[in-house]
Amino acid sequence: ALFCESTGGFGYNSDGQRSDPGNCGWRPPLLATDDADLRRKRLNAELANGRLAMMAIIGMFFQDGLTGSPWGDWSLYTDSPLRAFENELGVQEPVGFWDPVGFTADGDLLAFKRRRCVELKHGRISMLATMGYITPEITGKFPGYLSPSMDLKFADIPNGLAAISKVPGAGWVQIVLYALFCESTGGFGYNSDGQRSDPGNCGWRPPLLATDDADLRRKRLNAELANGRLAMMAIIGMFFQDGLTGSAW
Repeated sequence: ALFCESTGGFGYNSDGQRSDPGNCGWRPPLLATDDADLRRKRLNAELANGRLAMMAIIGMFFQDGLTGSPWGDWSLYTDSPLRAFENELGVQEPVGFWDPVGFTADGDLLAFKRRRCVELKHGRISMLATMGYITPEITGKFPGYLSPSMDLKFADIPNGLAAISKVPGAGWVQIVLYALFCESTGGFGYNSDGQRSDPGNCGWRPPLLATDDADLRRKRLNAELANGRLAMMAIIGMFFQDGLTGSAW
């Protein structure tokens, strides 16, 4: 390894391969070619495979360190504190229980419940925000005035981030006050323990969704978590796209 590092592989480029990155002077049989387009395609494939392999080997090291096997036999790792949360809502295929940062490594149930409350809240807000981006583009805006005193109609408010500067200050005060009310009361104030006993339960049973069937309720709550996670990614993507191009599309 030291020889390869000190000589630049086969010592082909005296400038440390800066003129032709990755070219160590060896032409592998069946892969080397003088066709410029084919060479570019193969070099792109090498980069893509290398990136995938970097992720794969780290995953194998991690799995091997946890279970003694790189092939993913999770049943071998019986002492993991993560097992306390294996059967919680949101543990879904194909990744199962996924906590790459290790927030649950200490097995703290109260901390897990608090984070689940936060995840549900952010997911719900993101689902509403995503629909708020999409709906005006499809159905149009409300009729009438947002601010009669300023002669400002709903139709005058642009969609997306551009609306931030158009909404009157009094409107933002109302939005912030309502958000603070929701934060301070826990939504509808249903759980005095901050929803830790039943994360996400604000005391409202949405029509057509609420059910007393335990299996169906679990299925729907899992769907809510999955959709909320997708919406968090979606709204961030929309913000980024809107900020770059002036449009979320």
